[in-house]
Amino acid sequence: MSLTPAFEIVGKGPEAVLVPGTFSDRRTWLKIVGALSRSFSCLLYDPRGTGDTADPGTPFTPDELVDDLLAVMDAAGFRRANLVGHSLGATVALIAAARNPARIHRVVAVGPALHVDAYIAAVLDNWEALARSDVTDEALHMGLVLPAFGREAFERLVPAVVDELNRHPILRETILRYVDCDRAQDLRPFAGRVDAPVLVAAGQEDGLTGPVHAQAVAAAIPGSTVELIDGCGHTPQIERPADLARLVLHFFERRPLRR
Repeated sequence: MSLTPAFEIVGKGPEAVLVPGTFSDRRTWLKIVGALSRSFSCLLYDPRGTGDTADPGTPFTPDELVDDLLAVMDAAGFRRANLVGHSLGATVALIAAARNPARIHRVVAVGPALHVDAYIAAVLDNWEALARSDVTDEALHMGLVLPAFGREAFERLVPAVVDELNRHPILRETILRYVDCDRAQDLRPFAGRVDAPVLVAAGQEDGLTGPVHAQAVAAAIPGSTVELIDGCGHTPQIERPADLARLVLHFFERRPLRR
C-alpha cells in the first residue's frame, strides 16, 4: 500500500529528491540541503512512520517505499529528478531508477548494501531484539545509532543524534517494520537494469555497509563510479556534510572535482 509522505521543497533549479535511510526523516539532510538548494529544487520528505508521515500500520518492502517516493514526486510536481539516497534510501533510489528510468536522471547512492549479508543480518537481529525488549527508549536509540557512525563522530555527534531521537521517538512497532523491510533489501535483481548514471559514495570507516558493499554495488551497475570519504562512517550527510555535498554537486552538475 503506497502513501504520499509529508514533504517540503527547498531551493530553485533542476529537481532533486533526497531519500532518507532507515529510521530517518527529512532532517537527516539539514547539513547539506543549504549547499544543494543553491543549485537545485530539493524535495525533502518524511518516509512512512517518521516525522510528519504516519505509519499505516502494515508491513512494507523496499518496493513499496519506491511507490511512496514516486507518489511524493507526483505530489510535488517532479516529473523527472535526480536522487540522493542514504542506506535503505539508496536501495529505494536505485530500485526506482531500475523500475522507472524515464523519471530518474542521476542517482547518488550513499552507503548502500548490495544485499543483506551475515553481518548486516546480525545488526538487524540486534535492532529487533532491542525493539522487542524492555530497555529504555534512550538505550534503544543508542543501540540503533551505534553502527552508523565512524570513530571520529562518537563524542562529537552521537550524543546529539540520540538526543534528537529521544525527543522525536519512532514507535517500536514502526522500528520492527523497518527491520523487516531492511531484511528484504537486495539490489542484485535490479542493478543491471539501472541505466541512469550512478555515483556510489561511502565512508571509509562505515561499519555497517562500508566500502565493501559500495564497491560491490558499483561493480553491479554498469558505468557507475565510487567515491570513498575519509574519516567517515555510515552517515556522511551528518559526519562529513561538506564532502558529501561537494560530491553530489560535482556529479549532478558535472563540475570539476577539487581534491
